[in-house]
Amino acid sequence: MQTASRCFVFTAILIFVAKAISAADLPTTLPATVPTTNPSSITWDQAKDHIGQSVTVTGPVVGTHDFGDAAVLNVGKDYPNPDRFTVYIPADKRAGMPTDLDTGKTISVTGMLKLYHDVPEIEADAAHIVVIDQGSTGAATQP
Repeated sequence: MQTASRCFVFTAILIFVAKAISAADLPTTLPATVPTTNPSSITWDQAKDHIGQSVTVTGPVVGTHDFGDAAVLNVGKDYPNPDRFTVYIPADKRAGMPTDLDTGKTISVTGMLKLYHDVPEIEADAAHIVVIDQGSTGAATQP
């Protein structure tokens, strides 16, 4: 009988210790979710300082280059100036693009900034390019 009660006490102590250990491993509060923030807004000439960040870049379109499938918008300064900012629009993302992305229009584009041939660039689709100032209406498509 004494052996049975010792086993019972020993088992009870083991259960108590196991519960205490497992409770210590559980967080006392649920982890908070990481807050989502809107990308920071910058001007086209600040883009080089934000490589690797998700940003909204605003600036004037000064040149457009349509390659038949893909297109490039030069913002701030035109090609071949290395101080320009470019918006690359691949062929598979051109559907729904604003048709009035001409020289003189001010646009905002949101996306991840990267360097392409040492020029800051965002690869974009229609959902991430907004014409915010109509400017002039003359097209400036270059080969």
